[in-house]
Amino acid sequence: MQYKGESGQDEALRNMERIDNHDQIDVTSAVMRRVHQYEGRKSELRLGTRRRMALIASFCVVILLSSITVYSGTRFIEIRNHEGKIVITSIAQQSNPYANYYANLLSKYEDKLKKKMKPGEMAAYYVKDKQIQAAETLNPVHFLYVPNTHRSYEEFAKEMQTTDTPQLREPTYMPEGYLFDTGSIQAKPEPFPGTPEYEHLLAELKAMAEKSTDKQALFYKLIPPTKGASSMIRYRKGDYEIRIIAFSKPGDSTVQVMSGKAEKLMVDGMEMLLSSPESGPGATYNRKLTWLDTNGHVLYTITDDLKDPLSNEEFAKIAAGMISK
Repeated sequence: MQYKGESGQDEALRNMERIDNHDQIDVTSAVMRRVHQYEGRKSELRLGTRRRMALIASFCVVILLSSITVYSGTRFIEIRNHEGKIVITSIAQQSNPYANYYANLLSKYEDKLKKKMKPGEMAAYYVKDKQIQAAETLNPVHFLYVPNTHRSYEEFAKEMQTTDTPQLREPTYMPEGYLFDTGSIQAKPEPFPGTPEYEHLLAELKAMAEKSTDKQALFYKLIPPTKGASSMIRYRKGDYEIRIIAFSKPGDSTVQVMSGKAEKLMVDGMEMLLSSPESGPGATYNRKLTWLDTNGHVLYTITDDLKDPLSNEEFAKIAAGMISK
């Protein structure tokens, strides 16, 4: 199948990037923004998941933190597990306009491809574009998944139960006026680079591009989605919204949260990271609460609305209502 023109998920977002070889990863920038993209909020940034993260990684050196000074209540905060290992840390917010240019270029292709797909479908695609190919020398195959959007938690829970995806419990507390709006799942962008399945898929897509004699730039193939990379619930109060996301996380990785200011929040004996982004036109939320499950395999985030900020107590009450007792 071919289409003129352009990852889905970062997330982004699109989903969690499979970078087990890194000791630290940033899962809350590209991944979250990719997940948010599918909910259609115009004010949010468009980045990708693993495909988009690979693109940005082509231009940005992955930050490996050997040590971080802890400044209580300011920028750098560390959270450790029961073994003393750093599992979550805040880091200074960063921006790379050069990388963002290519991310936005991919989004244009992706928007066109999305119009050809139905909810629940996943596509692997290859872009015949010299600029993108130069940036994607290691992982030239991109993935796009269009999630099903559920209007009730009950329907959302059914899909979670039948899909190998991080599970999201319905919060027992939500600030007054906020009601369940949507629930959705993002699929993992598989097969992974370096596997025979990935190489076969790449060869197939490249063959489509080489045989083409016109100006087509996008070549894609629908593939069956496999595991879920993340699950998301959105609550609304008029134009305001609260988002809760659960990400599947590589076992030994350290979560890096970009922030302008951060502090620890204790919820039922569990340390969590409460962070706020640098102020500016790119901000999509006021604050974000981040924590890991007791096994360290699932990362949870709660973000409030820029125009309806939550108090520390409200963040804590929402999280407490989701933690397994």
